Amino acid sequence: MAAGNPIKRLFDLYTSELSFDEIERMIKMESSAVYEFFKNEIPEPVPYQNKFKRGFTFIKSLFNAFLMKLSPARRVFYLVALIVFIVGVAGPNTAYLIFSFLILNVLIAFELADKLIVKDDIVLAKKIQKRLMPQPPYENEHFNISAYSEAAREVGGDYFDIVKSGKYEKTFIIVGDISGKGIAAALYMVRVQAIFQFLIENHSDPKKIIIELKKHFAKRLEKEYFLTLSIASVDRKGKIKYSNAGHLPLLHFIQNENKFVEINPTGIGIGFNDKGMFEKTLAEETVKAEPNDILCFYTDGVTEAMNNSKIQFGVERLQRIIDENSEKSIDEIKNKILLTINNFRGTAEVNDDISIVLLKAK
Repeated sequence: MAAGNPIKRLFDLYTSELSFDEIERMIKMESSAVYEFFKNEIPEPVPYQNKFKRGFTFIKSLFNAFLMKLSPARRVFYLVALIVFIVGVAGPNTAYLIFSFLILNVLIAFELADKLIVKDDIVLAKKIQKRLMPQPPYENEHFNISAYSEAAREVGGDYFDIVKSGKYEKTFIIVGDISGKGIAAALYMVRVQAIFQFLIENHSDPKKIIIELKKHFAKRLEKEYFLTLSIASVDRKGKIKYSNAGHLPLLHFIQNENKFVEINPTGIGIGFNDKGMFEKTLAEETVKAEPNDILCFYTDGVTEAMNNSKIQFGVERLQRIIDENSEKSIDEIKNKILLTINNFRGTAEVNDDISIVLLKAK
């Protein structure tokens, strides 16, 4: 009898695939994300106001911020629905309440359609971005290579590439981080990749490539964005040249001495006001890797991954994982790093894009 109950069937339909984790995510993560979206439109509270006035001002500002995000036509229809609802409650008049309910549902349907259309585009953008990244296996006669990249949102601004240049008989490894997350950062990333692919066919040294990249890229970079990156070239003898434009140091684990060296030649990120000092400060170093040495390129999303207590993962944990697993294959080391980061982060939201490239000398 219960199975034939239409109310139960309706309840089962709308609660299918619902889980406590999803409800928790909506309350903890999505609500905070919504607030972050609207908070720039909310004025700072006046210190001397009492709590009631501050609360009223906050609710009014939040409502107004929400309303102004609607298109003008939808804004008008929303206000009409609100007025009709108030009239219906004051009446009371059921017809007015039903009419306001229908208007609101039509508006929700339009907003949902817009969201789904954009979501489809973002899903496609995610697929395209993934295809633009180099795919394993990454072949090099001197190093075993493993890499991983994860966007904090659907698409991100981290960039890594592993490219062979037949002209100069070199393998180039590049890891970059464009400030911000989401679509804007991803678009800049695609542009960096396109310029880089062009430059490696015309230049053989990492330092020169970075200088030329700045010339082509910086002039079209919005003021609030900047790019940090590091480039290494591996020649046919296994010799490495490395240059760094404001990015995190390259970690070199020296197996025979069981120690880490941070390789950090001077350099300024692209997009900062360097006052003409970019080319003058940019340096290049030669790295010598012995068999079983490990080189680790990474973005700050690795070391700045946070748990629910806002504690960062840190470079010390990254080094310890590499040290403790240095005898394993490069893929096993990478997987151990990612597993440890996920366990450390727990249920906390991914706060930044993560990219890591590992090389192990043969």
